Amino acid sequence: MQNVFILGLKDFLTKKFLALTLLPFIISFLFFGTLYTVLDIHINFSHLTGIGFIDSIIATVASFLAGLLGWVAIFAIATIFATVIMGFFTPIVVKEIHKRHYPDIELEGGVGIVDYLILLIKSFIKFIGVFIISVIFYFLPLLNYIAFHIPFYYLFSTLLSLDVGGEIFTKRELEEVLKKERTKIYSTTAILYLITLIPFTGMFLQVYFVSVMAHLFFKIKAKRRHL
Repeated sequence: MQNVFILGLKDFLTKKFLALTLLPFIISFLFFGTLYTVLDIHINFSHLTGIGFIDSIIATVASFLAGLLGWVAIFAIATIFATVIMGFFTPIVVKEIHKRHYPDIELEGGVGIVDYLILLIKSFIKFIGVFIISVIFYFLPLLNYIAFHIPFYYLFSTLLSLDVGGEIFTKRELEEVLKKERTKIYSTTAILYLITLIPFTGMFLQVYFVSVMAHLFFKIKAKRRHL
């Protein structure tokens, strides 16, 4: 049986999934970049300098730096916007993986919006509790770095599990799976969280993360069906 990380990578590298990953960034960057260009949002330093040669160089350098910072800001804004858009692609990714690999497993409608919100609220309450406990260790050398990441890893793991699992299981099934398969889920999301610590990967690999978790949950669902 293939590893879920390998299966997720194979799906991620297909044209459809790469398009789901890149298109939001391309569209967002083109939109905000065009808006930036049309509105000419940059700092004009020309009025602060005289007409001398040195002043002209300073003005040119300052204008270049301002423009560069402007495009960096546009890239950051476009990235955030695209990341939000990609969050809505989870149902598409899950259904595609279901069609490709697990057509014999019945999807029973998933978790309803009200039940999902209830689970989400419970998760945020637990996150706050974990965060408060972790603060105690923030002042201890070596442990403080680990303590800093624990609550955010918990939130990452929980949200990803709810997001993907909510498309595959009913509310009752999802709650049972999150309890009984806790070790398997946490060991998988821990690796994914470590990947997000690499700069920019967390932004561009969301589709991959969803793919991995979808394979994991479909395998769990298949195992539960044979019990």
